[in-house]
Amino acid sequence: MTLFLLLISHLFVPLVFIVAVGFGKAASRIHWLSYLALATVYLLLIQQAGAWIWLGGYWPWLFWAGLVGSAAWFLMRHLSALPVWPAWRPVAILSLGFNIAVLAALLVPAWSVLGAANPGAEPVELRWPLIEGQYRVGQGGNSHVMNHHYGIDAQHHAIDVVRTVRFGLRTHEMVPDVLEDYGIWNAPVAAPCSGEVTNVGTGLPDQTPPRNDRDNPAGNFVAIHCGKVTVVLAHLRQGSVSLRQGDKVMSGDLIGRVGNSGNSSEPHLHVHAVQGRVSDHDNLMWEAGGRPMSFDGRYLVRNDVVGKRIDR
Repeated sequence: MTLFLLLISHLFVPLVFIVAVGFGKAASRIHWLSYLALATVYLLLIQQAGAWIWLGGYWPWLFWAGLVGSAAWFLMRHLSALPVWPAWRPVAILSLGFNIAVLAALLVPAWSVLGAANPGAEPVELRWPLIEGQYRVGQGGNSHVMNHHYGIDAQHHAIDVVRTVRFGLRTHEMVPDVLEDYGIWNAPVAAPCSGEVTNVGTGLPDQTPPRNDRDNPAGNFVAIHCGKVTVVLAHLRQGSVSLRQGDKVMSGDLIGRVGNSGNSSEPHLHVHAVQGRVSDHDNLMWEAGGRPMSFDGRYLVRNDVVGKRIDR
């Protein structure tokens, strides 16, 4: 069902908008401009906030090319024959009003998306924790539309990351059956900073989707106090973490491997930072003040890409 809804919202609806712009029977130039505005805002919204880790990241660019071509076709062939304003008939006015109402509704999340890249405070600079490959941010940004962690104090600026493989997809198979089908599975995770381990979670099994462990949301994790923040790296593979509380680590040290432990929908790496030195589990995960993070000078939001792909 999830894949079906993604196909409808990410592929079918954009095509409907593009066809409407180029071949729809607009009653006036104002009507046509409302179609164009709807298509533009919708494409902007799904390009930034869409779940492209499921479908590959190339579709939005194809849609933009299609919209430009469709609009150019209408401009050359039909626009000059249309009146500027619609005739004052109930059907025409209702149609235009409906378009404007939908556009207004789309502008609300679109505005949130545009503000997602503003961290709102000075980010803490960290090293990118994934050692090789190309990765796409699945959740991230200072926006409830872009980041499902947004409403949790400690995880307000958290990111979830997957690895991209062929065609920009996150899996080697269209319908993954085993954990090894996911590109990020077992990827080495490095310490994003130098500091002291304040808390560790180990021994939890890796779940095969769609199963998850709601009783242990972070799964196997490592928390490192470095400078003014404590950084949490979660959903690590069972048996990959050998650190203990009080251990010292240097930036770049191997701390574990990506797994699928805890309350995780699929293998990915979760990272968030909280203010101060925090060792209590509930504070780490829920209650402490979340801090924005910068990796190589970038505050990452959903669909940002880091690194270069290595095909295997």
